[in-house]
Amino acid sequence: MSEEITKLPDQITKFMFEDAPVRGAVVQLEDQWQEMTQFQNYPASVNKMLGEFTAGALLLSSTIKFDGSLIVQVKGSGPVSMVVVEVKNRTTVRAMAKLREDAKIADNSSFQDLINADAEGQCAIILDPANRRPSDQPYMGVVPLVGDSIAAILENYMEQSEQLPTKISLASTSKIIGGLLVQKMPEDGGTANKDMDKDAWPRISQIAGTLKDELLTLGQDVILRRLFWQEKIQLLGTEEIQFQCGCSKEKTDAMLKSLGKKELEDILKAEGKVEVTCQFCNKTITYSPADIEALFLEDSPMTVSKEDVPSTRQ
Repeated sequence: MSEEITKLPDQITKFMFEDAPVRGAVVQLEDQWQEMTQFQNYPASVNKMLGEFTAGALLLSSTIKFDGSLIVQVKGSGPVSMVVVEVKNRTTVRAMAKLREDAKIADNSSFQDLINADAEGQCAIILDPANRRPSDQPYMGVVPLVGDSIAAILENYMEQSEQLPTKISLASTSKIIGGLLVQKMPEDGGTANKDMDKDAWPRISQIAGTLKDELLTLGQDVILRRLFWQEKIQLLGTEEIQFQCGCSKEKTDAMLKSLGKKELEDILKAEGKVEVTCQFCNKTITYSPADIEALFLEDSPMTVSKEDVPSTRQ
């Protein structure tokens, strides 16, 4: 009997190996991934790249206890100038890719072709606390885009910045994304003891590296059972993942006001309107001349005509 399922849940499951100082997580998104990208119309190769970065960011976020956002930001000189994935409190996610004007992109372009044409691209992992004071800077670690896969880049970040050996497998289509992470835990972190199989890491990481398209067709319990049938796994819990853009008219109003009335009036003269499109959900808000005037009305001192002042004469 086939163990493939018709619809995969939008969730991440964390687990650990009972007899080895290794932890892991497996993530899959189907409905939420399609909702994230339904209005973006990215070329197939860009959509695939964005999906793998999204799954990877969700896996990295699962490894930290953190109240705030984990942001994966990739910049380079290819036809894709930037990729941004934000995971907030491990359970909500949004993602976007910024393409250069007139970019010519083939459906089979590799991620290196797409964003690292000059081999000088960088990947930054940013931790932005929810309660960060405006004067404080978020933590940021930066690594070069070295490796033949997105998984290799994220593994390189964990090795260099966090000193945690990590193995990641990623898969993505226009319909589904998935990922698996296993990570060797520090021996002084309280997980290692005399009964632990300290030689398990090479075996577990090698097995994890064999996972490919199964991430797009099999349920998470089946994936873990098939891969690690020789290991004792303890499930640590499952969390639902949702797409949440975070854009709003209030935020767009504030952004436009920061540009200044003069700049907006120049746009109105040229275009007759001001349009702002969210790069994460592709929602467009259109402002008429009257809308722009209203934005700045509350900041203007109120003027009162003589006719509006009641007379005190009897």
